[in-house]
Amino acid sequence: MPGPPHVLQLDTATEWRGGQVQTLALLHGMVRAGWRVTLACPRAGALWARAEGLCPRIHVPAGRSPRTIAAVHATDADLVAAQTSHAHTLAALCRALEHRPLVVHRRVDFVPGGGWKYARPDAYVAVSDAVAAILRGVGARRVFVVPDGVDALPPAPPAPDGPAVLAVGARVAHKGHAVLAAAAGLLRAGGVDVDIGVAGDGPLVFDGLRWLGRREDVPALLAAARVFVHPSVEEGMGQAVIEAMLAGLPVVCSDAGGLPEVVGATAIVVPRGDPAALADGIRRALAGDHPAVEAARIRARERFSVDAMVQGTLDAYRAVLEGDPAVARPAGDG
Repeated sequence: MPGPPHVLQLDTATEWRGGQVQTLALLHGMVRAGWRVTLACPRAGALWARAEGLCPRIHVPAGRSPRTIAAVHATDADLVAAQTSHAHTLAALCRALEHRPLVVHRRVDFVPGGGWKYARPDAYVAVSDAVAAILRGVGARRVFVVPDGVDALPPAPPAPDGPAVLAVGARVAHKGHAVLAAAAGLLRAGGVDVDIGVAGDGPLVFDGLRWLGRREDVPALLAAARVFVHPSVEEGMGQAVIEAMLAGLPVVCSDAGGLPEVVGATAIVVPRGDPAALADGIRRALAGDHPAVEAARIRARERFSVDAMVQGTLDAYRAVLEGDPAVARPAGDG
């Protein structure tokens, strides 16, 4: 095709979470690489504001709106990349009406409920082998494994209110904060009275944890913490875990989804949904019985760079645009 490819990035969410962080980093990388890129997202969302001046933007309603279908159809993009579940649905409807390629980014490890939309994309970009295996299980034709890219957060002095044990994540069920609250109760019953705090927004709150809300000073919280904990019961990959590894914190995490691929042998990994195992992992980490944090830092730096995420994604887009049947190499041996 003449000139650089034009990709429409479609994100129908208004929140600022891991997916939006990755989309913004990808937009920057695409612009640096000379690709034409347009962002379609809600004007009220954080992504819209943070992408100002970076690339052309198109306002679409939040959630699942037929107006988005018209907006996508009206663009001259060579490829549509859907970044959210609703974006996937709407772009799949467009794909049923036209021949423009569709790539769907998938960051969650729960099994889809099925339906026609999962066979529509020309390809998926999955953040981990765990997510890729699920997609292949529901009939995805092509899956490229491209881990998220995470840069080390800037150094900061410790936050005065930072907890000794820190979790970072939205207060939603799959993040496993109910399991963490139960583990905190077991620790206290066993004589370990430790301050466990959760930074993140959302509707769920459980007794026994300190709820810090949405924080813009995560580097300061990491600097204050002794242990980082990630108790998810479902997790595509876990950007927050990589940030903690880069910050030099010992990590205790569940075995959900792509988390074992992220940490390898450099963290304490416990069965998901098991408060007793999680409590024991936290106890061990606080006592210094954990893998070397420098090995974790090196692993994170070598495997999960933003540059590698951008390059892997562009390789996937290019393969779809050029009709290359090859499938990207899996992310690694975990």
